[in-house]
This record gives sequence, C-alpha cells and structure tokens, in this order.
Amino acid sequence: MSVLLLLHPTVVTDEALVSQSKQQIHGRYPNASITQHIIERVANNSVGLPAEHYDLISYVNPNENHLGIPTTVMTKLFQALKPDGELIGDLPLDQDLDVLMSGFLIQQPGKWLKPAPVAASAVLLKKKTPSGEPRRKPLFKKAAASAAPQAAAAEEGEAEEDSGMKRKLQATKLAYFSDVSSNEEEDESDFIDEDDLIADAERLNNYNIVVPKKCELPSGKKRRKACKDCTCGLKEAEESEDTNTRTLQDSILGKMAQLATTEAIKIEERLKNSKVQFTEEELAEIDFTVEGKTGGCGSCALGDAFRCDGCPYLGLPPFKPGEAITLAGMDEDI
Repeated sequence: MSVLLLLHPTVVTDEALVSQSKQQIHGRYPNASITQHIIERVANNSVGLPAEHYDLISYVNPNENHLGIPTTVMTKLFQALKPDGELIGDLPLDQDLDVLMSGFLIQQPGKWLKPAPVAASAVLLKKKTPSGEPRRKPLFKKAAASAAPQAAAAEEGEAEEDSGMKRKLQATKLAYFSDVSSNEEEDESDFIDEDDLIADAERLNNYNIVVPKKCELPSGKKRRKACKDCTCGLKEAEESEDTNTRTLQDSILGKMAQLATTEAIKIEERLKNSKVQFTEEELAEIDFTVEGKTGGCGSCALGDAFRCDGCPYLGLPPFKPGEAITLAGMDEDI
C-alpha cells in the first residue's frame, strides 16, 4: 500500500510532528510505504506526482486559520489517487464546491474520497413508427385447412376493418358538426336585439325618476354649508373650492418664502463686502474722566463693583479722577 504524506511548509521544522504522523500511518497500515512531499513543491510543479499511484494521501497542517488548498493542487491530488483512494488530514471546511468540482466526494469533515468509475450501460429504446407511436406486435391467425378459405377469411377481415373505419369517421364527423352547431347556437344566443333595447327605454319613461332636493332653506335662500347627507352636489362644490383656495395659498406662501430667501442672501453678501471702520480720532482717546465731574454716586473711579447700572465707565478698570483713558486694540476687536 502506497501512502503520500503531504506536509505544510511550517511542519518541516517540527520533526516530532512529522514522526508522529508517520507512526499513526504505520499503526493503521503496517505494510504501507510512505512517500513524503511538501505541498508547496507540488503546487509549483517542482515535484511531479504519478497518476493513480497512491492509495492514501495524508495532509498535515497545524495552522487552523490557513487550511485552504488551491484548486489546482486538488486536481493533482485527485489524479494521483487510485480509484476509491482517500485524502485525509487537516482539510479545509469552506471549500466544498471546489472539492466537488475537482471530483472528490466528501464523506465526512477531513476525509475526501475519489470514487471509482462506473461502467456505462446501454439502454435499449423501443422502436417507434415515423409518426412517433410505438410499434405493435403482429397478429397471427391459425392456418386453415385449405388456402381458399384462408383468403376468404382475410377478405372478410379487411371488409370488417374498412366498415369499422367508416363508422369511426362518420362518428367523428357527426360529433364535429354537432359541436359546431351547438357553438353557433350559443353564439347566436349572445346577440341582443336592438328592438328590445328600445322597448326597455320606453318602459323606463313610465317610471317616476326621483330628483334629489337642493340644499335650500324654507325661506328659499341657499345654505352656507352643505348638509351632512348632501345629495345635490353642494358638498362636492365646497370641497373643490376649498382645494383651489389651499392650492392658491400654498403657491403664494411658496413664492413669499422664495423671495425672502433671495433677499436674505443678498443682505448677507452686502454685509460681507462692507466693513465697519472707525477713524483714528474716534479710536485714539475716549476720556470719561474730566476733572471736576463725577457720577451721581461719586464712586465711578473705584471699579465696576461700585458703578451704577447705566454708568458710562462700565467695563473700564479703576482709575483716578482726571486720568485720560485710551482704548488700544479696539480696531482689531471690531
């Protein structure tokens, strides 16, 4: 029994794992001759595998996150196995379609089988006539004592067959014409006479037609609103009028909103282009501390904690009466 031990490149450095795999194979198959190859060399065609040579291929790959096998390698392993040969080991679980396309059968997780070819058997078909119907077996009659009675019997049989065919043809013709006549009668019954319609119209004139009353008050004036069970059409007229009014209002509001939006955009553009600037005289010096003048409370120079609500010195630091106050850097803030 020939066995191929197929190793992942990371297993080569682990001699203990390789020897353990070989011992497991010898434990199951004592007379097995083991051939060892790396799967990478098989994929690169560095190593050629003989066709239908191995009874078993064992694949060792300790990397659980990288168990994938290329489809080309699957095909090579399939060709290297004998019929009914098995491929076992650390096989991928997410390549079932590739496995089936390569020719394997998945018996269980970690075990693939190469099925043996089945001999094709020919299926005999029944002979058919040119019309497609199967041929019937010929009918044989017993031989008569003399040839003359046999010929007479044959002529009688042919005459009976001809008469039977004639009866069948007559029956089919009668059935066909009876169906046609019945269909014509049904079609004729579908037509409606115009005179009947005129008679129905004249008959309707004799009936009293009820005209719905108008929604009017006893005084003769029209109602402002339609009744709950209005039948004169006033309710529909009011609904159409309300619909027209709402449509007009919506269009007016839409135009107003559009105009307001365009006007706001124009104002924003105008403000972006214009800048507020002060002259040097306006920014050079602001003097609120003229000597001899004090606020009503007399404590403006002490600071904001002592100033009134409308004090002109709010926000300024404490100062001495008569001291000039300059606001430097006010241009940058503005």
